[in-house]
Amino acid sequence: MSTGRISRRQFMVRGTGAMAGLITAMLSVPALGFLLSPLWASTKEIWVTVQGGPIDDIPEGLPTARIASVPIGSGPPAPAVNRIVYVTKYQGKLYAFSNICTHMQCDVHWEPSLSLFECPCHGGLYAITGRNVGGPPPQPLPQWVHRVQVDAQGKHYLQIANRLEEQI
Repeated sequence: MSTGRISRRQFMVRGTGAMAGLITAMLSVPALGFLLSPLWASTKEIWVTVQGGPIDDIPEGLPTARIASVPIGSGPPAPAVNRIVYVTKYQGKLYAFSNICTHMQCDVHWEPSLSLFECPCHGGLYAITGRNVGGPPPQPLPQWVHRVQVDAQGKHYLQIANRLEEQI
């Protein structure tokens, strides 16, 4: 006994549902764009010289804390924040470690009596090569992407990029 016509109540229910769906779609497009945009955004690699002078005087097997003013982001002008960089020479290899523990992001420090990097928060321990050797840290100590520059006098200076090496 349907005449193909819808009642005023059915029209209002369907119209309200359609408008709610349209509004939801319109609001979700910008939100999805915001959430997914970092996947396609390219970051500019910025190199900064680690402060404290040349690295020629850093002794073999003794990590030395230096400061680097690392830019955050890539927009002009990129704001910078001071970060501690542990410069380490060990068995002819140069390391530039971040001082951030991979467990709870506490600041680690070199403990000479243990000959290890130590995290004071939960007792995480790292070898001089950054490998995690004790405590709860799930990954090795992060290392800055780095390079060595030589000046006109033949002195070596460490430069780090504004990103850490991916370690698995």
